[in-house]
Amino acid sequence: MPTSTKGSPRQTRPPRKADAPTGLPPGEYFQLVPHGAALVVVRVRPEERQKATSPVLTREELESFLRRDAIPTVSGSALSGYLSSLHALPGFESHAPESFSRSPGTTPLSRSGWRGALGEVSARRGGWVPQQDLNALHHNHPIFDLRDHRGGLNSVKTSVRAANTRGDPFETYLRGLRDVMGARPGTWAAARTALYPQLPPATGEALMLRQGYVSVNEEHVEPFRESLRNPENYRKASYRELADRVLKHEPVRIAGTVYRRYQALEDTRRGSSTPVAVRQQVEAALRALREGLACRVRSNGITTRHLVNLESFRNHVSSMNPHMTPAEIKSWVFPELLMVARHGGGVRGNAIASGLAGGRGAAGGAVVSVLFEAGHLKYEGETLQLPLLGKAAVAGGTSGIVGGVAQNLVMANAGQSASKNLIGHGLNSRLATGAGRGLGGVVAGGLAAPVFTTTALALDDEEHSRVDYLATGTRAFVSGGLSSALAAGVVGAIWGSEVPLLGNAVGFIIGFAGYYVVDALTGEIVEDHVRRGVEGSTDGGR
Repeated sequence: MPTSTKGSPRQTRPPRKADAPTGLPPGEYFQLVPHGAALVVVRVRPEERQKATSPVLTREELESFLRRDAIPTVSGSALSGYLSSLHALPGFESHAPESFSRSPGTTPLSRSGWRGALGEVSARRGGWVPQQDLNALHHNHPIFDLRDHRGGLNSVKTSVRAANTRGDPFETYLRGLRDVMGARPGTWAAARTALYPQLPPATGEALMLRQGYVSVNEEHVEPFRESLRNPENYRKASYRELADRVLKHEPVRIAGTVYRRYQALEDTRRGSSTPVAVRQQVEAALRALREGLACRVRSNGITTRHLVNLESFRNHVSSMNPHMTPAEIKSWVFPELLMVARHGGGVRGNAIASGLAGGRGAAGGAVVSVLFEAGHLKYEGETLQLPLLGKAAVAGGTSGIVGGVAQNLVMANAGQSASKNLIGHGLNSRLATGAGRGLGGVVAGGLAAPVFTTTALALDDEEHSRVDYLATGTRAFVSGGLSSALAAGVVGAIWGSEVPLLGNAVGFIIGFAGYYVVDALTGEIVEDHVRRGVEGSTDGGR
């Protein structure tokens, strides 16, 4: 169903007054208003059709008129789907540049803190709903770093310990879980005061014990859980202490005996005089206790390999740019570049990162386009038609994957390089960021917009000439490229390469509005020149 029309350069004649239907029944009506070389389609209310100053057409007559003059029509979703490719990055990469740009330091503690900050960003942005940053509410919040939307208290830990390292391979995580269980009374009390200042101490501590958990490296989740389930590990004091903390707050009663220590349960299980029924209850209690501890382990969303890759890349950045401050580094280390570095850099890193960005862009483009198409059908008072929604999804997904791949490749390579060079020549860091991101926007929007437009033309069940595809595609290339550059460049200049949710929204608005502003200023001129050039060369060759 057409929602906007692109005027053909050939002189199209609107129907004469005499051609306009009379005695029109209630329904949808439109009038064609000449505007330069184009005709603007304006909806007319049924009660106002007699006052119209130009011919009034029914929808069927309008579509017949457009087909007669081979005027291509593009659905509203065709001009919106490509915008989703501007935000085809995972949440971690979109918010990691600031934490990444800090110096990792040279001591084990400083390096651990640097990796921990990246782990917190990953855990916070890993789900559909971002977790609340407790460190933003209370500087260096005791024990817990994040609070999820269900009230869970998240202590984020990262580790790059090798598997053959002496000692327990999960030592870092065990220390974190001990803190979550209240093994350090002073720190435990400080966390309770920060989280629940209005509650009685016992109530606050009970809430922390029930809601607390630890997030560990993605590939360590299951091994650490299995380690906590393994009864042999509870021969170690570090594991027994965890179980004792649980039993202190939630003791187990079996056959009239209250157990507050793990070893007491073990002694009863092993006792030769313990009745079979009691032994079975004790064994069940021990299994439940260990399983409860294992369930307190979740993923922080980042792997050890990715942490090592990012740290190696950060050290490389430091050695190659010794005079740059963290703020300057943040200005040109774009999220797209971090995405490539996270996956190993080079050709392989670019291929993986571009594939991920393309996939997210395809999904986003399809969803946005279907929503726009559904909204249009709803506005028109029509029933939802699966074929139309399917075509919108195809067009949106196609443009989204093109835009996502193109933007990631350009931003991670030419875009960041341009920003870095401009900063090196003394340009303001925000302006340099805007220029680099604008370069990526030109390519992403310039490719995605014509892909969407020409795909929509191919799927609209109408016949279009090669000139129609070339002219409308070129028009979309110019409008999409310039508006995307405007969106990416302006937002990059205001907020830098790390754009929060508000920045995404502003970028979408700037790009969406910019498309129509640029198209209004240049669209007809571009399309007219292309049509005249192609048709002129064709005529000359005859």
